[in-house]
Amino acid sequence: MDANLHIRLSKELKELFQQIAKENNKDTSSLVRDWISSYVAEHQKSDEALASDLYLAGYQLQQAFGGREKVNKEFAQRLQEYSLTNQKEFTDQIISTYLDLNLTIPSIVSKTSKGFAFSQMFLLGLLGDKPSGKL
Repeated sequence: MDANLHIRLSKELKELFQQIAKENNKDTSSLVRDWISSYVAEHQKSDEALASDLYLAGYQLQQAFGGREKVNKEFAQRLQEYSLTNQKEFTDQIISTYLDLNLTIPSIVSKTSKGFAFSQMFLLGLLGDKPSGKL
């Protein structure tokens, strides 16, 4: 092991956890490690799944604009430029757009800042066709 995780919990909960773990012949640290590993495995998405979700989010924003024809071309060009030069600004522009349209911001949008390929998938969805098998 090369790292520690410090958490806060009530004294009563800690003692109860230790007692129940001992009664079940379990080590508290291994129980926490197992839970963290399971949680990460369940919630971690592959890059392919992230890309698919980003395309879908872009397409849904396109639909909020009223369809592909209604997406402002200057807006799309600005996003294209930011996707190549400034991932943070790309994400900020998208978030501002959701707020301006009074829409709920999908949590996946934060992943556009991970790099060019992710921002491009969102942009492709914004300008592209309806994703197959989704919606």
